[in-house]
Amino acid sequence: MNTRISHLAKLLQAGIVWLLLPCCSSELTLGDPVQPPPKGDPGIFKVYRRDGDSLMAGGWSSGMDLSGVSFDQRQTATLVSRRHVVMANHFQRAVGSKLVFHDRRGKFLERTLVKTRTVHGDVAVGLLSEPAPANYRVYPLPVAREDPSFLIGRPVIVSEQNRRLFFHKVRTVNRFMIAFEYDVADTHGWGKKLIKGDSGNPSFLIDGQELVLVETHTSGGPGAGPFYGSAIVQEKLRKVMAEMDPRYTFRTVDVR
Repeated sequence: MNTRISHLAKLLQAGIVWLLLPCCSSELTLGDPVQPPPKGDPGIFKVYRRDGDSLMAGGWSSGMDLSGVSFDQRQTATLVSRRHVVMANHFQRAVGSKLVFHDRRGKFLERTLVKTRTVHGDVAVGLLSEPAPANYRVYPLPVAREDPSFLIGRPVIVSEQNRRLFFHKVRTVNRFMIAFEYDVADTHGWGKKLIKGDSGNPSFLIDGQELVLVETHTSGGPGAGPFYGSAIVQEKLRKVMAEMDPRYTFRTVDVR
C-alpha cells in the first residue's frame, strides 16, 4: 500500500512540475539557419497553440526563424514588412481574420487582417492592424535579376500546413515562376508531396544568416508558385504595399 501511495505521489509531483513548466521555450539556444541531417525531424513546434505561447521543437529547427509566418490557419500568411503579409491569391484569409505568430521562443502575437489586395498572378498582400514587433521576422526577397537560372539546383526550404519544414531543390525558375523537385538523395531532412491545403505556405533559400522568401505554393507535388525574385512581382507588390501603408515596404538581398 505504501508503495502505491509513493508511486501516486511521484505521478502527482510529476504532473505538478509539468504544469509549472514555462509556457514558451525560454531556454532554447538560437542559432543561424542550418540544413538538417538526413531524416532530421521536420517539426517546428513541440506544442503548438493558436491562443497562446507555444513550445518550439528545438534541435536544428531552432536556427530557422519562422516567427514571421502565421501558421494558425491553413491559409498561411508571411511577413514582408512590419505591417504587410503575402498569401496565395487563391487561398487568402478573409478581412477581419486573426493572424497568430510565434517568435523564436514561442511567444504569442496576434494581429487582425484589415485589408487584402491582389498583386499579380497568385500573389495577394494583406495589411495588419498594427506593426509586428522587432522579434518577429520580416523576410527579404531576392534581388531581381534578368537571368535567375543560377538558382537551379539550390536547396530550398519548403513549409506546409502541418508546420513542418522539408528540403527540396530548385528545378526551374524564370521571370515569373519557380518550381522545385525532390532531392532524391535525401541530403537534408525529408521531402514532401505538397497537397491541398498547403497552398500559400512559403519557401525559402538560406543566404548566410537570412531566410530569403522565394515562393508561396500554388501547386502540389514538390511545389511551384510565384517567384518573389521577379521584377514584375516586386514592382506590383511595392506599389500595392505603398497604397496600403506607404511607411513600409519590402527589402531585397543579393542572393549568391
